[in-house]
Parts: sequence; structure tokens; C-alpha cells
Amino acid sequence: MTPPRLSIIVVNWNGRHLLSHCLNSLSNQTYTNFEVILVDNGSSDGSATYVATTFPEIHLLPLPENRGFTGGNNEGFRQSSGTYIVLLNNDATLDKDWLESMVSVMESDPGLGSCASKIIIEGTELLDSAGDLFTTAFTGTKWGELQNAALFTESRTVAGPCAAAAIYRRSMLEQIGFFDDDFFLNHEDTDLNLRGWLAGWRCKFVPDAVAYHKVSASIGNLSDTSVYYFSRNSLWVWVKNVPLNLMAYLLPQRILYELNTFVNFCLIHGKWSPFFRGKWDAIKGLPGMYKKRKLLKKKNLSTREIVSGLTPISWYLFRRWCLLSTQTLTKNELKH
Repeated sequence: MTPPRLSIIVVNWNGRHLLSHCLNSLSNQTYTNFEVILVDNGSSDGSATYVATTFPEIHLLPLPENRGFTGGNNEGFRQSSGTYIVLLNNDATLDKDWLESMVSVMESDPGLGSCASKIIIEGTELLDSAGDLFTTAFTGTKWGELQNAALFTESRTVAGPCAAAAIYRRSMLEQIGFFDDDFFLNHEDTDLNLRGWLAGWRCKFVPDAVAYHKVSASIGNLSDTSVYYFSRNSLWVWVKNVPLNLMAYLLPQRILYELNTFVNFCLIHGKWSPFFRGKWDAIKGLPGMYKKRKLLKKKNLSTREIVSGLTPISWYLFRRWCLLSTQTLTKNELKH
């Protein structure tokens, strides 16, 4: 039998210095039936020229402007032909058997809409993500973040993958839709994962599929742009996707989450302006999110199934503050 065709989408914006490692890791894969679509979001650093001359086999899709992670991936998806869609950040690389491991698991279970890989922070032995979980505030959180990657050897069901290195079934994306263009960046994969989960699709963590991601381990390095979209889009995820009965039932959990983000971004990191600009623009965009809510496919999970699949917000907050304390101690040690 012919192995299924994959479409690998890499979105780039002024990441010329990252592309060699990322794209070479694709050239070295043991699985070979795939196409690579490089979407360049109007870069000014010569990225498009570099790809065209160094990797002529890649389908280069230059856009005249930066359309964000969502717009770039959506354009790549429209140009794709694969049975499975692979997303890879331009600052990530894959082990040589990553594609083979992911396809094998997806082919073994038609109920899987996606698979999450073991994403390790490059240069460390710590996890960036082993998949996403949903909290009782209907926010996404990374499972295994900053824990020893060697401990994550068993496959398990998760809510969805981290889109930095993930695989999706095309038929699921055609059913529930791909990324929401309005999100631009941040929480776009939370929105997608939530739609897939509520529609009854499952996701599995694949420990043998290892990726390496150049990410900062310090949440204190968040940019104003990142905080703005985080603040805005987290509210949009809630309004767009959460069933009304659970909105009312879990409202105290949501309020607790919002208070925590306010303390973290504003009181601790001083990001007052981007945080409140994000909330204000989220409120202005609520009518549009409500219209999209009405267009969503009917959920296939019962209320009991949804609630039982959520991670308590208390666990999430405890974990976040432990991580924050660890990072603060590490930064102080480096100063001395």
C-alpha cells in the first residue's frame, strides 16, 4: 500500500536564521511521502530568496504582508493536498523518525483527529510540551511543561497538540475548520483543540516523536505583542466555544483564572497596557465571536464527559506559580 501523503506547513516571518536547521530536519526524515509548504509572511530579511535558492524542492508561498500564525497556516492549508497536515514552527526541528512515528499512530486509529509530540526545549532536557490539557476555566495548558523529558515515555490521551510540532487529520479539519484568522497568534491552537475535542475527536501523545523547540524558559520575557493576543484571545476562546450551561457552572473558575492572569501580567510583569488593550479589543470583538459560535458544529460530548475531561484550575494555578518561583530563583542565581 502507498503510504499516506503528508503536507508539512512551516510559517515564517523574518526567521531566515532559523530555517536551515528546521528545513534540514525535514530533509532527513525516514518517512518520505510528503510535501513542504513554506509560507513566508512578508519577511524583509531575505527568507523567501534563501528558501527558493537553497531548498528549490519546497513549495514557497510568499505573502505580501504578515498574516500571523493563523493566516499563514490557513493559506498553507488551502494549498495543501495531504491526507494529514503537519505543522512545524520555523524555530523547531524534528528527530529523523518523527513523521514515521506520528503517521503510524494516526493510521492505527481513525478516531484520532491529531497527535501531540514530545517537544523538548532545545539545549535542555526539559519539556516544552507533551500535548495540551483543558482546565475548568476552559483554558489550554501544556502537559509536562519544564519537567524532565525522559520521564514522559508512555502514550496517553491529551486534549490536543501544541501546534509548534503537530499532526492533524485532514478530515477533522474539513469538519470543524482550521485556525480562526481573527486570532492572528496565541491561543489559536487552544481554539482548534477545543473545537476538535467537543466534536468527539481524540488526540494522543506520541513519546517516540521528538521535536526540539527554541523557546525561552522564562515567562518574564513575554513581549507586549504576545501579552496583547494572549489577553484578547483567551476570552474569545471562552465565548466562542464553551457550552452555555458550563459557562454558568464554571464561571467562578474563570474569574479565578482572569484574576491570576491580571496579577501575573500586570502586577508582576508590568504589562498593564497590552493586557487591558487585549481585554478591550476582546470585548469589542464579542459580537463576531458570538456569530462564529452559532456556526460551530454541534458538540458530540455530554456535559458529564466534558467536565470529567477538564483539569482543575487549582492544579493549573499551583503549577504556574511553582514554575514562576523556579524561574525567579534561576534568574537570581544567574545574576550572582
